[in-house]
Amino acid sequence: MERKYKLLIADDDPEILTHYGAYFAQQGFLVDVAQDGLDGLEKLRHGEFDVALVDLKLPKMDGLEMIRQAHQAGIDADMIILSGEGESNKEDAIAAIKVGVSDWFEKAHLDRSKFFQRVKELAEGMPLDEISRILSVIR
Repeated sequence: MERKYKLLIADDDPEILTHYGAYFAQQGFLVDVAQDGLDGLEKLRHGEFDVALVDLKLPKMDGLEMIRQAHQAGIDADMIILSGEGESNKEDAIAAIKVGVSDWFEKAHLDRSKFFQRVKELAEGMPLDEISRILSVIR
């Protein structure tokens, strides 16, 4: 049986939660949602997610702070920032790099096929053949 990947979507836009949640569920992901940063962080702390899609501007705790606290708590899910047009600046980008964000997509100019492929790649992690190749050279 194929492993089901767990995805958290933290966004205060109900359309994003509904649309992306339904799409990823159809693709075989186990999807959970959060409508604010505090709820998102709590779900990350109590679940084992492969990937989290995190809106940059969340209520109660912004997305970067949510990710920062998740990393400080040892949560190893890959994080992808979602931002609205014009919501981010250079300081946000630098902060995202420092907290280990895996990727960043702007909602208004989203190439959905590239976005969905990137989420899948992060969820799958390193392919087994690549792991085998690496292990074969270790003594």
